[in-house]
Amino acid sequence: MTEPTFSRVREFYTKYLPLGDRLGEMFYAVWMVVVSLGILGGTGFEGGAIAYVVLIAFMVNITWGLIDGITVMYSGVIERRRIDGVIHDLQTANDESSRKAGAIALGDGITSILDPTDRERVLDMIVASKRGEDPQKTRYRPGREDWYYALGILVIDIVLVVPLIAPFFMFQEPATALQASRFIATVIFAGLGAAYARELNRNRWIAALFLGTLCLSLFSLVYMAGW
Repeated sequence: MTEPTFSRVREFYTKYLPLGDRLGEMFYAVWMVVVSLGILGGTGFEGGAIAYVVLIAFMVNITWGLIDGITVMYSGVIERRRIDGVIHDLQTANDESSRKAGAIALGDGITSILDPTDRERVLDMIVASKRGEDPQKTRYRPGREDWYYALGILVIDIVLVVPLIAPFFMFQEPATALQASRFIATVIFAGLGAAYARELNRNRWIAALFLGTLCLSLFSLVYMAGW
């Protein structure tokens, strides 16, 4: 049961969220929880109101996940409209300006490996292809895959709250729980550093040590300053 579920989740994220986006969102999600717990920890968790701490941590990350997911989703829709405009200009004008914009668009993707002559051939193929609707007259809306992207962002932000608030249910002393939460955050940051390094063909141990140490030092300093 666990394996099929894990496989479906992995398939979902592989299909709808690029790895770089996943890693970046995990980094932001952990930081949001660290900041929330740091601010609340500065109050000494008065009255032992751990339930409110947990609630606020979840609400902050849910709010962040919705804002980030929806705004990035619409950024993708805007980019799609821009590309449609480049294609439309090529098919209707096919002048120097439109071909220059088309060449720039080709240079940003998988066709960047082509030399200028081959890119010109690709542009000619686009010009000769079936003309679509005028982007200036088309109302653009997010599609199903766009909403799945936003959902994937939101789920990452929610799920990563769990390991960071878990110590508050394991330790009676809030200060001990907060220290344990910081340690877990440091481990996650180190793991993210290793993941970035793996994709960039860099030394994973050095990256993990660097990012883990940097983040631990940073939020330890701000805690010492009053959090």
